[in-house]
Amino acid sequence: MTQALVRLRNLSKAYGASIAVHPLDLDIAQGDFLAILGPSGCGKTTLLRMMGGFAEPTTGTIEIAGKDVTQTGPEKRPTNMVFQGYGLFPHMNVRQNVSYGLKLRAVAPEEIRARVTEMLGLVHLEEFAERSVNELSGGQQQRVALARALVMRPAVLLLDEPLGALDLKLRKQMQAELRRIHRSLGGTFVFVTHDQEEALGLASRIAVMEAGRIVQQGDPQAIYRRPASRFVSTFIGDANLLEGQREHGVISLGCGGSFPSPGADGAVNVVIRPEALRLNGTGRIHGTVVDSVFLGAFTKIIIELDNGKEIAVHIPEGQVLQLPAAGERVGLSWNDTAMRCLDAT
Repeated sequence: MTQALVRLRNLSKAYGASIAVHPLDLDIAQGDFLAILGPSGCGKTTLLRMMGGFAEPTTGTIEIAGKDVTQTGPEKRPTNMVFQGYGLFPHMNVRQNVSYGLKLRAVAPEEIRARVTEMLGLVHLEEFAERSVNELSGGQQQRVALARALVMRPAVLLLDEPLGALDLKLRKQMQAELRRIHRSLGGTFVFVTHDQEEALGLASRIAVMEAGRIVQQGDPQAIYRRPASRFVSTFIGDANLLEGQREHGVISLGCGGSFPSPGADGAVNVVIRPEALRLNGTGRIHGTVVDSVFLGAFTKIIIELDNGKEIAVHIPEGQVLQLPAAGERVGLSWNDTAMRCLDAT
């Protein structure tokens, strides 16, 4: 990682006896597009609000661009935040909403006009400059909120589940827009989301949170392919968990089959993504097809293994001419490089 722009050290937040964020350290580099990912109630929004100055830490420090801002109010931090509800002024038009913060800072009128025009161009809203925000679609309102934050030229843009209120098609479009805007500006974006697909598609780096703790961080490929725990493996994408026991360097699966695996003796979970499994007659493990679901790009095959557990296999569209029918007996195989063996503890 390059020199950290944001440094969080021993940062925590408690509300009485309830701990929302346990003490943690986190570095965010200049130019990062960091996703803080986790389920509802894991502390991700609280962590973001502490970065923005909207929640006071119980312990720890927040440093941005080499300056300790832990006790600095949000209006004096080099950050700006886009809230889930956008927070636009309904009595103002688009241009007035975007220019509001600059006027509060007494920026010269000529510079305000130039910067607002630049931002409206960046978010493709030039033709809507004089329109009331009440007349805009959800996606357009989201772009106004982005422009209003970016026009202030924050060192760090904070986004609180920014696409949560949009329908699926619009959310996909806005993800592409956010990627484009981030590339255009070369800025540092930090956003929280519970949507693992959104995090994988947008972020250059992901920090996964569970119960107030960051349990793994890294680039999307590493998080997906090399999950550090059972929680991460099941929260990030679809995953099959095969329970087994390792003894003397060999894992024996509860559903049948065994293979060499170095490591300590004891219970293990073998993680295999559905797209990594292959159907054949002489597989490592065997089961019976229960159901199949066509999902466009792939068909999801549900298989009941010999120990009664169900797993999923994703077959890409067009790869197999005839899919197995319900009740058909199949074998399953995979490459060793496609599995991840985790201690069950």
